[in-house]
Amino acid sequence: MGEKLQNFKEMEEMVLRQGKQKVAVAAAQSEEVLIAVEYARKKGIVDSLLIGDCQKIEEICQRNGILLSEYETEEVEEPQAAAIRAVAAVKEGRAQLLMKGLLETGDFLKAVLNRETGIRSEKRLCSVVAIESQAISRLLVLADVGTNIAPDLDIKKSILENCMEVAQAMGIDRPKAAVLCAHEHVKEKDMPVTIQAALLSKMNERGQYGKPGIVEGPISMDIAVSPHAAKIKKFQGKIKGDADILLVPDLEAGNILIKGLMYLTNDIRVAGVGMGAKVPLILTSRGDDHDTKYYSIVLSSLISQFIQV
Repeated sequence: MGEKLQNFKEMEEMVLRQGKQKVAVAAAQSEEVLIAVEYARKKGIVDSLLIGDCQKIEEICQRNGILLSEYETEEVEEPQAAAIRAVAAVKEGRAQLLMKGLLETGDFLKAVLNRETGIRSEKRLCSVVAIESQAISRLLVLADVGTNIAPDLDIKKSILENCMEVAQAMGIDRPKAAVLCAHEHVKEKDMPVTIQAALLSKMNERGQYGKPGIVEGPISMDIAVSPHAAKIKKFQGKIKGDADILLVPDLEAGNILIKGLMYLTNDIRVAGVGMGAKVPLILTSRGDDHDTKYYSIVLSSLISQFIQV
């Protein structure tokens, strides 16, 4: 297993040592996307295949001083068709990564998950983010923030396995996963999600996960990330402020948590990846800036290289 990465700079350095890959960008006529892929190209992280409305792509490139001749392009005006073409490029081996540009997430995933032409796998698709914050001295993995609305026990188990793969790609041999709830005790009537959390923890004890790691739940957010809170509350579990993975109860909790962190704090950087397909999906929100999209490219490149080993 590789070295444990503490921040995005170390992740960037690791990817540069591993070698450059190519990303197929579906509906690439997005300013923030093109700025991100240009920065990734200049840094030597990836090359890009830009698929979409080439006139609009060229206009954006001219406004931002991007030399379009440095890129391979394919003209596909309609966004849904561009997604299908980008997925085909991955299936054909012309690209190792897939990125969503200016199109709806549903249309993008429809192309990814098509049973005949897509790149779906037997795994459950989920949206995972890596978080770098000055408040803690390590990277955190958080899920699910954008795909599974109200995951049941089996889906949460699959999400955890995807998260463990992300953590292991970041050099964490045996990641600690906190199954977050509002309370660290099982409350059957008032908080049914605490029952799922306890079951997920028990399943880990019995070796029912496909990846090595520690799963603790139910556990509150403060105990998961703060050793001080764990000490004050006299928590006796396996995770005492040193969680690597945060599994939220549902999509609403995850979405609110990550957007709250992004918009209400100044010391956080985030990278997002769609896990569960045959390749990592660079699946960022339309409102994300180019820095978030760039670090998402870096994270996805790291995971892709890890999966291939």
